[in-house]
Amino acid sequence: MLEGYWRPGFSRRGLIDWRAAQRFAEGIIARYDVRCPGPGARIRLLSGGNMQKLILGRVLEPGPQIILANQPVRGLDVGAIAYVQSQLIAARDGGAAVLLISEDLDEIMGLADVVHVMSEGRLSPGFARGTKTAAELGLWMAGEGFADAA
Repeated sequence: MLEGYWRPGFSRRGLIDWRAAQRFAEGIIARYDVRCPGPGARIRLLSGGNMQKLILGRVLEPGPQIILANQPVRGLDVGAIAYVQSQLIAARDGGAAVLLISEDLDEIMGLADVVHVMSEGRLSPGFARGTKTAAELGLWMAGEGFADAA
């Protein structure tokens, strides 16, 4: 609630509306299929996938225009990975800009519309999906593509 207590409906005269907070948590649990005992469950006791789904729901529910997804599927099982990725794609399709930061080249190549590589503080030009192979991106990651760039 600390991220959004100031939003209309979550607080009244600066005080948190705990019923509204519980309804919000119940909605996320239901819509994002978070497996937990209920809205009072401690997040740190949930599995990694359920933690990630809860965080994803908390971030996506307000309908953000920009989403920064840093290593969104690291450490998750295959089912949770597919779910998180589908939610990011749905947010993108709904008009949100998604900045995906990942060390997983397969994830980047599967999700990103445009790929930029950072190497030694340098940013590559944007590469449209499918225009570079993993090997070619790997060369940019090693800094080799920058030597040929204008």
